[in-house]
Amino acid sequence: MAVAVAITSNVSGVGSDFTGNQLLIQGTLTLTGNYGTASSHGDTINFSGFDQIKSNEVPNFVFIQEQPAAGTAPTGYQLGYAPGTTLANGVLTIMNGAATEYSEGSAYSAALLAAVIKFQAYFQNL
Repeated sequence: MAVAVAITSNVSGVGSDFTGNQLLIQGTLTLTGNYGTASSHGDTINFSGFDQIKSNEVPNFVFIQEQPAAGTAPTGYQLGYAPGTTLANGVLTIMNGAATEYSEGSAYSAALLAAVIKFQAYFQNL
């Protein structure tokens, strides 16, 4: 099942590279259902269809991290992004502390389902 993407800000020019053609998008990711499929090595993140993303190119860089409330422990998983061939088919990858991938096709744990996950994605601005 795909990860739900919510864009919380569109900060054009902030974090821009020296050419000034980078678009920084910030938002949250919400996990639902299972971690991808038995052979997907991740859960799909679809960046297509957002008015704020004025690019047809896959992100140059995506930073993903948990942001638990003060006094709350994070899950301890390492979250990453594996770019796809389009805006619609990149994947969220999840590794546990022992550098082992979360079990493909398995249901997310209650801790991951409740986690506050934030992202920053840099796109080529068209």
